Amino acid sequence: MPRLLPDPVYFATLPTVISSSAVILRDEQGRFVVEDPNYRDHWLLPGGGVDPGEDPRQCAQREVAEELGLDLEIGRLLAIDWMPSSAVRSAPMGVHFVFDAGMIPRAELEARIVPQAAELDGWALIDEADAEILSPWGGARARRALAVLRGEAEPDLTAHARR
Repeated sequence: MPRLLPDPVYFATLPTVISSSAVILRDEQGRFVVEDPNYRDHWLLPGGGVDPGEDPRQCAQREVAEELGLDLEIGRLLAIDWMPSSAVRSAPMGVHFVFDAGMIPRAELEARIVPQAAELDGWALIDEADAEILSPWGGARARRALAVLRGEAEPDLTAHARR
């Protein structure tokens, strides 16, 4: 009789996939929150790596709470990015999810956000035109997610080559 589940030896032969989630959190003017991490040379959308046993939406909610001190309901999926593995950078495959975190007025964001000092040097609200602060692929991801929010696009899978 064939086995229904592969054994751990088989699983060890499969490729590693890193998964992460982020959010688009907007103010009343349509600007969105970005973070200035102390461990990167570019800004990021609020978010981070999916933990074992956690789904991507739960990850986004947890990361926003940890990084910004905000307990938010995370809304619909806006974008999925696939990053193939890269032998040049010894990087595994990755999948990145972007969710809608809604709209909070700027004054309320300024009063409520408490950046996590261990990882962040600060945060800002930026216009879509300034999305390149996130890196070329991060800016493209944010612009696609914003287009979905405006009803100009549907959530889709986009593949990016690693640099």
